[in-house]
Amino acid sequence: MMDSQDFIFLIKDIVKQEIQPSYKLGTVTGGKVVFDGEDTASGKTYKKLNSITLADNDRVLLARVSSTYVILGKLT
Repeated sequence: MMDSQDFIFLIKDIVKQEIQPSYKLGTVTGGKVVFDGEDTASGKTYKKLNSITLADNDRVLLARVSSTYVILGKLT
């Protein structure tokens, strides 16, 4: 049977999984994005708005869309 502490830990895990930021910042490296706070580039290639031309070391703003991110623009 689950006690109150087990229940609290279960709820915290569920909430942590459900709350994800709507926007992230990152740096373009080799066509991939290294998100702020991470050391390695994401394994995914993210879609971007057509008006954006990206180069290595560009700082970018990404918006969460469904289960992925879309690059909205460069930060200058």
